[in-house]
Amino acid sequence: MPVNPLMRGFQPLLLVVLSLLFVGCASAPPREVTPAQSPNDEHAYRLLTLENDLQVLLVSDPDTPKAAAALDVMVGSGDNPEGRGGLAHFLEHMLFLGTDKYPDPAEYEEFVTEHGGSRNAYTSFEHTNYFFDINADYLPEALDRFAQFFIAPRFDAEYVDREKNAVQAEYQMGLKSDSRRGLDVLQEVMNPEHPFSQFAVGSLESLADRPDSSIRDELLSFYETHYSANAMRLVVMGRESLDELEALVTPMFNQVPNRRYQAADIDAPLFAAGALPLLVEVEPQATLRQLDVSFPVADYRDDYRAQPLSYLGNLVGHEGAGSLLSQLKAEGLAESLSAGSGLAWRGGALFSVNVSLTEKGVTEYQRVLQLLFAYLDMLREEGPQQWLYEEQAQLSALRFRFKEAPEPINYVSGLASGMHYFAPEDVLQGPYLMTDYEPQLLSGLLAGLKPDNAVITLTDAGVNTDRRSAHYEVPFATAHADSAARSSWHSPDSEPELHLPAANEFIAEDVSLVDLEEPVSDVPERIRQEDRQTLWFVQDEEFRLPKGATYVNFRSPLVGQTAEQTATAVLYTALLKDVVNEFTYPALLAGLNFDLYKHAQGISLRVSGYNDKQPVLFDRLLQTVRKPEFDAARFANIRADMIRGLQNSVAKRPSSQVIDDLREALLYGEWGEQDLIAALDGLSLEDVERYAADFWQSATAETLMYGNYSRGDTDIVAAELGDLLVSGEAPTLAPLQVLKLEEGERLQLAADVPHDDSVIAWYLQGEGESWSDRAATALTGQIIKSGFFQQLRTEQQLGYVVAAIPWPQLDVPGLVLLIQSPNASAPEVAAAIDRFMAAVPDSIDEAQFERHKGALVHEITKPDKNLWERAEFFWQSIAKKQYGFDGRSELAGAVGGITLADWRDYYQRVFRSQPRSLQAVAPGQWGELPPDAGQTFHSPREVKTGHATYVIE
Repeated sequence: MPVNPLMRGFQPLLLVVLSLLFVGCASAPPREVTPAQSPNDEHAYRLLTLENDLQVLLVSDPDTPKAAAALDVMVGSGDNPEGRGGLAHFLEHMLFLGTDKYPDPAEYEEFVTEHGGSRNAYTSFEHTNYFFDINADYLPEALDRFAQFFIAPRFDAEYVDREKNAVQAEYQMGLKSDSRRGLDVLQEVMNPEHPFSQFAVGSLESLADRPDSSIRDELLSFYETHYSANAMRLVVMGRESLDELEALVTPMFNQVPNRRYQAADIDAPLFAAGALPLLVEVEPQATLRQLDVSFPVADYRDDYRAQPLSYLGNLVGHEGAGSLLSQLKAEGLAESLSAGSGLAWRGGALFSVNVSLTEKGVTEYQRVLQLLFAYLDMLREEGPQQWLYEEQAQLSALRFRFKEAPEPINYVSGLASGMHYFAPEDVLQGPYLMTDYEPQLLSGLLAGLKPDNAVITLTDAGVNTDRRSAHYEVPFATAHADSAARSSWHSPDSEPELHLPAANEFIAEDVSLVDLEEPVSDVPERIRQEDRQTLWFVQDEEFRLPKGATYVNFRSPLVGQTAEQTATAVLYTALLKDVVNEFTYPALLAGLNFDLYKHAQGISLRVSGYNDKQPVLFDRLLQTVRKPEFDAARFANIRADMIRGLQNSVAKRPSSQVIDDLREALLYGEWGEQDLIAALDGLSLEDVERYAADFWQSATAETLMYGNYSRGDTDIVAAELGDLLVSGEAPTLAPLQVLKLEEGERLQLAADVPHDDSVIAWYLQGEGESWSDRAATALTGQIIKSGFFQQLRTEQQLGYVVAAIPWPQLDVPGLVLLIQSPNASAPEVAAAIDRFMAAVPDSIDEAQFERHKGALVHEITKPDKNLWERAEFFWQSIAKKQYGFDGRSELAGAVGGITLADWRDYYQRVFRSQPRSLQAVAPGQWGELPPDAGQTFHSPREVKTGHATYVIE
C-alpha cells in the first residue's frame, strides 16, 4: 500500500510529470443529475447523496466479470499532525487489519482473494484511496467487509505495534530510491509552514509511542476527526441494476459517521517570501543527470473546463519540430523532457519542467536554462493561440468520444478521487474537457513562469554539497540565485529554432467504420504465407471503434545469441525511434501509438490507434527504416544513456534486482548488465549500420492486423513490408530455451545487491510444460498467495515486499516466493517460507479449494475488455504457435479437472518432496546464505552453462 505524496500514478515531484489534472470543487449532486458519458460507454450511472452526506456514484454493467468499489477520503499526508510524519499513511495500513464486525485481520484479504479479487490503497498529499475488485457474484459480501473500514475499525493494539514495522520497511525500501530522495530534498527546502513539507511515509521513529501520547490514541483521534462521510466519495461498480446497487449500498454506507469535517485552505506559500529564485544541487545514488525547473502558480482546479496547465504542458513538453526538446537534442544537451503540473493543493500548484541531461547538458546546464526561458519568452510573445487550444480540445474530445472500457478496479479508484473536484454532471468527462478558451487565464499563467519565480534543481554525481536531508540523508546544497546568476539564464541571442508546433497532420478525420465481411471470423486467419512474409487478419465485430492494431514481428537469427547481438539490436531500435521521434510525437498526441523494440528473436513494430492516418504513419516509419540517417552525436548520447541506465540497476529496488538475476538465470538469450555494458562500450555507429544491413537481409515478417480494417488494407501493408524484405528462403532461427530443473535438483544463486535488506526470490519449477502442469502450478499460486502475504508480512512482519505468484517463463510453469526483509537474515526468511509451504496442504479444505479453483478459472476465462486486450491475446497466441487460439480454454479446462486430492499430490510431489528449486538470494547486511539450498552459483551465466533446457520451438 504505497504512500504517494502527490497523487496516484505520479512519481515524486520533479521526476515524472502528470498530464491529467483532477480539479475543482464539486457540490452535492441532486438526484436528477446524470453525468455526461461517452457515446462509447455502455455503462449506466447514478449519482446519490446518502443521508450522512456521503456522495456515491453507482455504475451498472450487466456484463462485467469483475465488480469493484473505491472510497476516497479527502485526507492525506498533508494533514499529518506536526511531528507525526506518516500518520495518515499508517492509518491506511491499519484499516485492513480487522473491524468490529469482521475482527480477523486476515478475513478481508482471504475473502477477496478466494473470490478472484485484489485490493489495495494509497495515500497522497490530499487523498487516501481504498479500492478492491472481486468476481461479480460476490460484490455484496465484499462490500459489507469494505464498508466496515469506515464504520468500526478495531485498531487492535497488537497490530498497531506490528504494522509500524511494515511502514518502516516501506520507508527503508526507498532509502536508495532517487525519486524518494529527490522528494525529501524538495520538502526540506520548502516553507516549513506548508503542510507538504512534512515527512509522508512514516517510520518507527515518527510513529513511536511518546510519554504524553500513544500512537494508537493518535490514530483514533486522527480517524475520528478526518474520516467523515461528508469528506468521502464512493464508487461502486457491479453487474446489478442501478436500483439493486442503490439498495445494496445505501444501508451499508449510511452507517458511516458524518463528523462534518471540512478541509481548510492552505494559506502558507509553498516557498517562503524571498526564497525564490532558488538553485538546489542534489547528489543522486544512481548515475542520474537531471535538471528540474518548477514554478509556484495558482490552483487552477476550479478551471477544469479551461485546463490552462494542460494547454501549457502540451506546448512546453512537445517533442516535434521547433520544440524545446528538439533544440536541446540538436545541441547535445538532453535526452528527454516532460512538463506539466504534478502537485496541487488548496491554494496553489507547481508547474514543473523535467529535463534528462547528457554529460554535456550537466556541464552546460545554464544553456539548458537559456533555451527553456527563451521558449517561455516565445510563448509569451506569441500569446495564447486559439487554434492550438482548439486542436488540443479536439483531441481530448476524440479520446472521450471513443473512450474504451478500463480495468474496473482502476476505473472506480480514479472516479472516486475525481468526484471531489468535478461538478456532478462532469464526473466522467471532467478530465477530457477543454471547452472554455480563456486567453487571459493562459496569459496569467505564463506570466508566472519567469526566472525570479523558479526553483531550479540540478541532480548529478559531480555537484558540490554541504548538508544532508533529514529522512533520506541526501547530500545537497542550496543557493539563492542573485541577479548575476539570473542573467546567465537569458540567452544573449534570439533562438529562431524555437517556434510553435505545426498543425497536427495525424488527427483522425474519418472515424467511420468499415463494412464487415460475412461471416466475420472470431479469430485471425492467415491470409498470406510466403517465404519471408506471413500476415494474419481479422476484423473487429465486438468493440466497433475506428481503431486498429497492426503488429509486425521481424524475426532474424541475428538477435539474442550473444550479448553483442542483443546490445546492438537494442541500440539500433533506440536510434530508429530517436530519428522518427519528431514526426511520431504528433501522431502520439493524435491517438496513434507506435513502438519499436527488440524481443527474443527479433524486432517488433507496433502501430495502433485511429486507423484513418495509420497508413501515413506506417509508410513514413518504413521509409525511415529503409534509409535511416543516423547522427554520430546522437549515437554517442543514446549509447551513453543506455549504459547509464544499465549502471543504474544498482539503484533499483533490491527485490527487483534479484528477480532480474533470476530471470537471466532461467532464460537463454538474456544477458546481465555488465555483459551489455561491455558490448555497448565496444560498438561504433558503423558497427550498428552493418548489423542493420545484415539484419534486414536475414529478416522475415509476421504481421497481425486486427480492428477496423478491410482486406484491401492488408494488401497495402504487405506491399510496404515486401519492399523492406529480401526474397528467398527464410533462414533458420535458433530455438528459445528455458533452464530445465530436474526432479529434486536444488540450486542457489547468490546475487550481488548492495543493500542492507535481505532478499529471497525462491523459484519452484513445475513438473513439465503440459497444460496439466501449467494448471496445477497456477492453481498453487492462487491458493498460497493470500496466506503467504498474511502470514509472512502481516503476522511475522518479515518485510514490505512479500508475494507468492505464478511465474511462467515462455509457458514453462513455475512459482516465485519473494520476500525483501529489513529485519531478518536470508536463512531466517528461507526457513519461514519453508514452514509456510509445509503447512499449506492441511490448511485447505474442500470448500476453500473449490473457491480458489473457481476464482482461477474465472480469471483465465474473463472476456477481453477492449480491442487492445483482444489484440494482445491474438498476438501472443500467434507467437506461441497456438493457432487454434484456444490457450485460455485449454488452461481453464485443465484447472477445472483438478481435484483436491490431485492437487495435494502434485503439490507434495513437485513443490515439497522433490522440488525443482532455484533460490536467488541477496544476503544483505547479514552476509549469510540459506544452508542446504543446493549448489551455489555467483552469476546467472554460471547457472545456465552446460545445463539441461526446455526447447521452445
